Amino acid sequence: MDLPARARVYAFVYPLCWPWLWFQLWRLGTWIQSTKRDVLFRVDRFGNLHVDFISDAPRDPSRYTYEAPSVPAWAAPGLASDMPETVAAVARPARPAPVLPLCEWHLIPARQAPDTS
Repeated sequence: MDLPARARVYAFVYPLCWPWLWFQLWRLGTWIQSTKRDVLFRVDRFGNLHVDFISDAPRDPSRYTYEAPSVPAWAAPGLASDMPETVAAVARPARPAPVLPLCEWHLIPARQAPDTS
């Protein structure tokens, strides 16, 4: 726990209880360093620590092994797509819509709004 956060805790606790708070924080700090877990705790006005939540134990980094895919994504584009293969087989590439020249647009004229002034 860094010094500014610890100062806020000491400001909350009665000065008579600071030695007890120091002992509680020391015990918690050594436990956190030995187990490599994070803790969410609260402190009352008398320096008592109450642990609310404890994080999960750290995972063993040697257990994770990366296995490269046997087929690269560019060799089989179906593997790199989110689309199911059954849909991709029948899907057609999108064609751009025919563009009409501006003079051929047939717009429906709207009636003029009544004057309410």
